[in-house]
Formats: sequence, structure tokens, C-alpha cells
Amino acid sequence: MSHLTETQLQSLADGTLRGPEGLAAREHCEGCVECGSELSLYSALNGQLATLRDPEPPSDFTATVLAAVQVREAQLVTRKHTLLAAIPAFALALFAMVGWALNLKVNQLIDGVAVLRTVWGAMGPVFSAVRVPLGIGAFLFLAVVLTALSRTLRPTYARLTAGS
Repeated sequence: MSHLTETQLQSLADGTLRGPEGLAAREHCEGCVECGSELSLYSALNGQLATLRDPEPPSDFTATVLAAVQVREAQLVTRKHTLLAAIPAFALALFAMVGWALNLKVNQLIDGVAVLRTVWGAMGPVFSAVRVPLGIGAFLFLAVVLTALSRTLRPTYARLTAGS
């Protein structure tokens, strides 16, 4: 019979090689000096490893983990509130942009009404002059609203991180 593999010897030493295969391997080690010495080496190593203990966790381990969880939860809540607060600002900006885009088609919408056509004829140059500033104004308004929301929601996070 050939020599046992290292895996077989290690399994035999730690007791995981059982049954007929384990019995045959043990009988081989009793008759083979080389495999027997390897088995005794692995058995001694296994005994030394069994005496090792797991290191104790730091005394503030639980508090540190809980603080990290609180910070992460606060970040998630802040992100959720920011997204929920941004929805109305986005809707308002979208409404302003759509209104600006529809401003181009106003002449076609009021063709049938003479009074509105007259008003539109008088106000047309004013709307044409205001169209670009209206789009820029809608964008700036959105930027101001989002900036205000981000600065408003930031102190909640800052209080949680300062307290930990």
C-alpha cells in the first residue's frame, strides 16, 4: 500500500476520518514508520491547537457597534428625508420647465379666441423676452430649495455623530 496523503493524515489526527477508511488508515500508520511519525506530528499539533483560546473582544465592542449602527441608521433616515423633501422641489421645477416649453406653443392654443389673441399679441414680445430668464429662474429656484433642504436636514446627522 502507498503512503497516506497529508489530508488523510490530518483527518485521522483530528478524528474526522472514520469508518472503514479511517480503520484502514490507522492500521497503515501502525505498520508504516513514516506515516506513523507524520500522524504523531499532526496529533501533537492538533493537541496544541486545541489549547488555544479565542481572544476576548474589547470591553467597548458592543457600544462601538451600536454607535456605528445608530450613525448608519441616521444616515439612512437623512437620505430618505432628503429624497422625500426633494420630490416637491423637483415637481415645482418640472412644472416651471413644462410651462416654459408650452409657452412656445401658446399661439396655437389660443388661435380661436380673439380676445386672448389680442392679449397674446400685446404680451407676446414680453413673454419672448422673459422666456430664457424664466427657465434660468426655475433652475435657480430649484437649486436654492435643494440647498436649503440639505442644510436643514444636516443638523440631525451632526447631532447624532457629536453625541457618539
